Amino acid sequence: MTQVIAPTRSPRASELLELAQALKTDLRAHNEQTEADRWIGDELSRRLNDGGFYRMLAPERFGGAELTLRETLEILTTIAEGCPSAAWVAGIHNAAIWLGSLYPLAAQEELFGDPTPTVVSGTLAPLGTLTPVPGGYRISGKWGFASGVLDATWMLLGAPRPDAGDNPGPVFALVPMTSIKIHKDWDTMGLAGTGSHSVEVKDVFVPEYRIIDPVAASAGEYPSEYASEVPLYRAAFLPVLSAVLVCPALGGTKRMLEEYLKQVPNRRIAYTIYEKAAESVVTQTRLAEAAMLIDEAQFHQDRLGDDIDKWAAGTDYMPESLRVRARMDIGRALDLCRDAANLIFSLGGGSGIARTNPVQRLFRDVQASNSHPLQMATVQYEVYGRHMLGQPQITSFI
Repeated sequence: MTQVIAPTRSPRASELLELAQALKTDLRAHNEQTEADRWIGDELSRRLNDGGFYRMLAPERFGGAELTLRETLEILTTIAEGCPSAAWVAGIHNAAIWLGSLYPLAAQEELFGDPTPTVVSGTLAPLGTLTPVPGGYRISGKWGFASGVLDATWMLLGAPRPDAGDNPGPVFALVPMTSIKIHKDWDTMGLAGTGSHSVEVKDVFVPEYRIIDPVAASAGEYPSEYASEVPLYRAAFLPVLSAVLVCPALGGTKRMLEEYLKQVPNRRIAYTIYEKAAESVVTQTRLAEAAMLIDEAQFHQDRLGDDIDKWAAGTDYMPESLRVRARMDIGRALDLCRDAANLIFSLGGGSGIARTNPVQRLFRDVQASNSHPLQMATVQYEVYGRHMLGQPQITSFI
């Protein structure tokens, strides 16, 4: 396959990429256990955390790597070649810790002040309730799909703000894990190892400085006192939060192709003239098409990262036209990965559906990656088409 040439990496990004490459073998060795346990496991989680993979988008002043988004996406995709669930967890933690770095300094000092390395997760649907009290709010509620909650130290929780007039809108509240109950109810056909259980809080106090308005943030209004000083924390809000979730599908599809190419020399096509599947025109053309689809998905991920980094490095906030295109890049990349995965899986035959065959597990992971509401290609196509035609948007999160 044609390889896209990456821009020059920082020394820290090069170090983390090398570590991610070395970790792939161990991640793969645990794939079956990860799926059975519905979690990547405490040992792999510890290694990812100790290696710095959960804090690639955290501020340097608090011990983070402060990488560019393009660098982060490359590393997450490499992790996904070992385990898409691990890449999903690491992606969520990076997006959440980046979001946490946009809060006022008082919140950041709490977030990063504990000697235990900070790991942030989040479930942002506005399902909770906030009750105003002096100095802030009390939050209660139950949320599903809290990916990475099993190794998090803090959570971001969505809730409608009750004191914002006729249009309450959502807010995101930072809550320590010590105040959160986990309901172990995650059991899915794909991305099974993400441990995306439900969480619940009851009447927990959240000071005003640990609340952020995502609608204002989507327009580039960040309360962080450091946002103007560090390019990473001027990056476009929703594109950053969504971009990291392309990587599990892209890395997973790349590995599907790798695994099938290992298997094809020993494959025949039963009840045909083909003693070697590699001699079949169908095998040849479908693999070629799958490889090109993966390349095209890589292009969209790379453009996504480059656009976000470019505008973050400048003084102006990323314009809506490019934020809309960023959403389209995300949806299109995932659509392409799914199409490639379908082609590769279709060549597997009876042995391809065996539980021991990594291709079928990766296939399910890629399908699951397309299910997140901020990622679904059909939504992104509509958002992009509405912008092109000057029609009212279906979402304020652009």
